[in-house]
Amino acid sequence: MDKAVQDPLRWIALVMLKESELPKFDNVNKFIGENFANPPTLQVAGSTDNLFTCTIGEYTAAVTLVPRPVPPSQLEGPCATAWYWPTASEALRDHQAHLLVALVDEGSKSIEKSIALTQLVGGLLGSSAAEGVFWGPGRLVHPTQAFLEQATQLTPQDLPLFLWIDFRVERESDDSCRLYTTGMEALGKTELEVANFTGEPQTLLEYAYNVAHYQLCKQKQINEGDTVGLTEEVQAVAHLGKSMFDPELDVIQLEFQSSVD
Repeated sequence: MDKAVQDPLRWIALVMLKESELPKFDNVNKFIGENFANPPTLQVAGSTDNLFTCTIGEYTAAVTLVPRPVPPSQLEGPCATAWYWPTASEALRDHQAHLLVALVDEGSKSIEKSIALTQLVGGLLGSSAAEGVFWGPGRLVHPTQAFLEQATQLTPQDLPLFLWIDFRVERESDDSCRLYTTGMEALGKTELEVANFTGEPQTLLEYAYNVAHYQLCKQKQINEGDTVGLTEEVQAVAHLGKSMFDPELDVIQLEFQSSVD
């Protein structure tokens, strides 16, 4: 069962613009067709000076030009936590307008909707003077070029999870690390958490990414005690429990075991 709950940001993205201009649908369609593998079929359904509606594959979407910046309060949190884009606040500070990109939630699979929204946002970025993207389902911000590079490489077997999910790694006072995700729930899965990891932060990030990708690509439901092989020596063991931050949130707590120990 798709766990997508009612959320006003569920299938919304914002594209921050240097100037207040709606990209032409034909240019968006052309960019997607030329830059994505197995591009979806797009058809315009209606348009005005400030918006167009279209179908993208089996989904319906609307792109609206909002001739003013995104409220700073909406971007402040995502910019502050964008460890992969330390200049996000500065880069997005002077944008003049934005595109509100909304995919109609028609009740089908979250992965397919995420792919469609990613492709549409990519087409808009490639057809406009864009400063960056706010990805609503994961509450993330991304620079234009990085989004395009990852988006145009996506396939159903190689999902651009760093665009969709915030894998947050934090250093603890004892020099260990912890990790938690935001965005897995929007994709119909349970958020991941790791406490007291004693290895390198990059290794922790890779392990968590691989577990998330396994869940989403294989559409596997992880249960208590399940294991996921990560390398020849390391496997992740899943425990179901409460979040380290929110006692009302159920998460998958990952423990890593090595055959070398």
